[in-house]
This record gives sequence, structure tokens and C-alpha cells, in this order.
Amino acid sequence: MTELLHPHHRNAHHVRRNFICHVLEGGFYMGGTAFLAPESVLPKMVQSLGGMPWVIAIMPVLLPAAFASMGLFIAPLVERLHRFKPWVLGFGLLQRLPYLVTGLILLLNKNPDGWLLPLVVLTPVVSGLIGGVGVVAWMEMVTRMVPEKVRAAGWSARYIMQAVLGVGAGVVIHRVLTHLPGREGYAWLHLSAFALLFLSWLAQLPMKEHPEHHLHVPPRPAPLPYGEYLRSLPALFLSQKHLTRLVLARFFGTGFLMLVSFLTIHALHVTGRPEADEGHFVTWQAVGTVLGSLLAGYVGYRSGGKMVLLASRFVCLGLCAWVFFNETFAGFAVAYFILGFGLFLDRVGDLTLAAELCPPARRSTLQAILGFCNVFSLLLSSLTAGQVYRLTESFHAVALMAACCAVISMLLLATIPEPRQARA
Repeated sequence: MTELLHPHHRNAHHVRRNFICHVLEGGFYMGGTAFLAPESVLPKMVQSLGGMPWVIAIMPVLLPAAFASMGLFIAPLVERLHRFKPWVLGFGLLQRLPYLVTGLILLLNKNPDGWLLPLVVLTPVVSGLIGGVGVVAWMEMVTRMVPEKVRAAGWSARYIMQAVLGVGAGVVIHRVLTHLPGREGYAWLHLSAFALLFLSWLAQLPMKEHPEHHLHVPPRPAPLPYGEYLRSLPALFLSQKHLTRLVLARFFGTGFLMLVSFLTIHALHVTGRPEADEGHFVTWQAVGTVLGSLLAGYVGYRSGGKMVLLASRFVCLGLCAWVFFNETFAGFAVAYFILGFGLFLDRVGDLTLAAELCPPARRSTLQAILGFCNVFSLLLSSLTAGQVYRLTESFHAVALMAACCAVISMLLLATIPEPRQARA
């Protein structure tokens, strides 16, 4: 990383500026979403509004699933682009607006109780669908702007910044929900989220698409008619044998998300603590994120994404065992620390491994296919967890299922070679 950002390295100025902006954009964006933390705040918010178990279960995955659902259909347009930044900025601004609109409606409308639950649930869906139009172009832009050697460090730095902001978000959540419970408190959390999301959009403005970013990209195939393009996708995907295993490893690697849908509800119920105390969970999760991201950046820089992903599965097993037996508030704070640590090992490792497994010539389309497959992984695993919780009324059953899935995911990951070692 040092040599790539060295002042005498070719294009060091653009690489350094793009790297810094990339970190700020992600840090502010994910720091903003911490005010409505999908792993802790949203599930409890939906339960308090009368949401069914299956609705609670899908709240942590609604935003990423909505993001991934559009990419496959947008990828052929993105593959024809030569400049990605205008596309990314345009749709990036639109995707952030739903949080502003929802916050203002909740703040100004004094009697929205009948449609408060649909409004809270649909906000991440609408934001994700709009963001999904731009995310394939964003991923290609970042992959070209940030050199391979420092990508894991870039993802790690973004998550560390998110965690630092998340510590502050946890304090704000606790105070807001203590003094302004219900509709008005939720309104201010949405507006706080939008403020940081807008800062993340501004952070992208200085990024520069240098012409030399395109020199190392192989020629793209001639554009196909849209119907023929869609029919070609299965063969293209199956030609990359390791991607099929990655999809399965991702599906069984959703144990963290199975747990977090009901972890806050379980923790507050067992300990008898008020809803505002979920802010403490956000803080401890953020602390775990810092350490997990530091480790992920170091290991990913030296060894690639596979080792980081395997480590995250071991952490998931440990978390399942911990929450299975714990009954104290301090113990649940530790659980959220472990969650933040492991969840961001997973995210850094997944982003790094997926980007390096896809050949550059069709990277946009293959990333979109992976994302589309991930929609079903996220929704199916979350709905399954919701059904298990509904039928058994037992959080421990969900924890046991998550542990079994983590073991299966580890076995699948063991069959995927580390791309850097294969190239070496």
C-alpha cells in the first residue's frame, strides 16, 4: 500500500485522492445507516410498531437485498459506459432522499400511526432499489480507481470510520429514544441518517476518473440485444466454476443475519431493559467493527479475502455459542461486540474475494449476477429464521440453525482457491 500511495509513484496523486474519497464516502454512508442500525434498531422498531415475525426477520437484509436486485438488469448499460462517475452521482443522490422524506413526514405529520410501519419498512426498500441502479457502476468505478493491492485496506478503512461514527450514533440513539420515544424519535433518527448520507455523497465529488484507469481493462465484447444478453447469463456464470461455490458459501454464511433479526428483542426481553438501551448495543457493535476491520484489512492485504471469510465463520460459531447460554445485559453487550467484529470480517472478505474471482472483462455483469443471487440468499435465510422463530418461539433454535449454516459455509469456502495465490 505504501508504494502505491508514494508521492513518486505513477498516478500517485489520483490514487491517493480517490482512496481517501472512497474511504470517506463509505464511512459517512455506513455511519449514517448506524442511526437506523438494521442489526439492532430496525428489528426492535418494527416489533414495537406491531410487525410480524417474518417482517422483523427481513429488516436487516432489506437494504442490501434491494440494492442487489437491480444490478443484473442494469449491468449491460453499465458495461457500455466509459465514465461511471456521473451515473454514480446521479442515482446516489436519489437513493439518499427517502430518508429525508420519511424523517420530515414523521416529524411534521402528527397522526401517521396507521401507516407508520409501512413507511419505516419501505424506506430502505425504495432507497435500495434506486441505489441498485447505480451500485454496479459504483463497484466498477471503485475497482478501477483503487488498486487491487489496497482494496482490502480500503474496505477496512471505510468500516473503521463507520465504527467510529457508530459509537456516536449509539449514544444519540439512546438519548433520542429516552427523551423522544416513538414517532418523533424515529423522525430524528431518519434525519440524522440522511445528514451523514448526504456527506457521503459530497465525498465522491473530488474523485477523478483518470484516462489511465481504462488502459488495463480488456476490450469488452460487442453489446448484445437485451433478450440475448439475459439468455447468455447462465452460461457466462457457469463458466466461472468457483463463483457457484461462492454463491452457496454466501447463502450458508448468513448466520449473522439470522441471529441479529431477533438478538435485540431477545436481549431486551431476557434482561428486562428499556428499548432505549439498544443504543448501547450499537456502540459495542461499533467497537467490534473497528477491531474486526483492522484485522480484515491486515489479513486481506497480505493474504486475500478467503482467509478473512473463513475467520468470520469461526467468529459466527463463537457468537452462536455465546448467545445460546448468556442471560446478562453485559453479556449481550459482548455479543454485539463479537457481532461487529465478525460481521465486518465477513464484509471485507466477501467484497475482496468476489472482486478478485471475477475476470475484468465481464466483471460488471458477473458482480451483478452474484448480487442478484445474494438477494435470494439474504431473503430466504432471513425468512427461514423468521419461520423457525415463529414456530418454536425460541431464539435458541435460531442460534443453533445459524451455527450449522456457518459450518457448511466453511466447508464450501475451503474448496475455493485464493485468487492471488492462483495467479502467483
